[in-house]
Amino acid sequence: MQFRPIKYMEWFKTKSKASIDLCSSGVKSLTRKDLDLGWEDLEISGDNFYGYPPLLQAIGERYGVSENNIVSTIGTSQALFLVCAALLEPGDEVLVETPVYEPLLAVPEAFGARIVRLARRYEQEYQFSLEIVERFLSPKTRFILLTNLHNPSGALMPRALLEKVVQAARERDASVVIDEIYLEFLDDEPTAFHLADNIIVISSLTKVFGLGDLRCGWVLANPELAKSMRRIIDSMHVEGVFIGEAIASRAFDRLDEIKRRNRERIRHNRALVRDFISQEDSLSWVEPADGVVCFPKIENPLVNGDRLADLLRSKHDTAIVPGSFFEQPQHFRIGFGVDADSVAAGLDNIRKVLKEF
Repeated sequence: MQFRPIKYMEWFKTKSKASIDLCSSGVKSLTRKDLDLGWEDLEISGDNFYGYPPLLQAIGERYGVSENNIVSTIGTSQALFLVCAALLEPGDEVLVETPVYEPLLAVPEAFGARIVRLARRYEQEYQFSLEIVERFLSPKTRFILLTNLHNPSGALMPRALLEKVVQAARERDASVVIDEIYLEFLDDEPTAFHLADNIIVISSLTKVFGLGDLRCGWVLANPELAKSMRRIIDSMHVEGVFIGEAIASRAFDRLDEIKRRNRERIRHNRALVRDFISQEDSLSWVEPADGVVCFPKIENPLVNGDRLADLLRSKHDTAIVPGSFFEQPQHFRIGFGVDADSVAAGLDNIRKVLKEF
């Protein structure tokens, strides 16, 4: 195995903090004071050999799955790692969408997979056709890797198309791995896990709920595959952090409350972005189905996402994510899950820089 640098992660972790930061792809992180979780009786040790039992129960109840379908993980990143470790052999093929969140390329590559790209085109509102999927599926395809909602655009894959993609993969003895970390921004879109037995779902409490520092993630998979991943954990970190899993289990009772609390702010901020782009001749976008990220396109050939990001940082102490990290240099990603004043100020600074070209 060989792990190449993930340029986006290195940039995100080492960049200096900007006064106005529109890089985050989730809602504002919660603090201990934001949640009444009975802190006084939390213990630091207990039984969580293959996941803290109350946490597994909470995940199972929320998504309608049996506990033997659930693998408790350290965030969605480890969930993806475990899926790749359990499924891939060198020379296997993985269909990966583009534009893409870079780790979704890097991790299967590290396990020796050959990556075949599945284009989500801006002109098609970041969707793709079943015919394209069928064209690239081969006897070597181990799984198709998707995000839903799509990162970075926020596009929702239609349920009917997803069902057809899953069936096409099944006919070739392939799986479909879906990162659903953003899906719960939508109130009426259930997990895809129940559509077929060749679906694997990965997710966490990070983006929608502002609980990323708990590193509470999971895989939903068939029992046999889940058992394989638990055996891999035995060779890695043995078990999760007990107190983190205990806190996460209690937070599940508050998840719907957290979503309601954030809903009005998210809608207000999305309206700010919508109005801004509609008034800015040099920008266009595919409006996200929900969530707190979007991926505008710069229509002026004199400037790209990297140049815009550099000027925003140097002149206005404002941060955005250059689209080159998602293989689309003429785009940039905005995260609008922060407070409305920061969103408004950041958009105004983008306008000022674009006027220079």
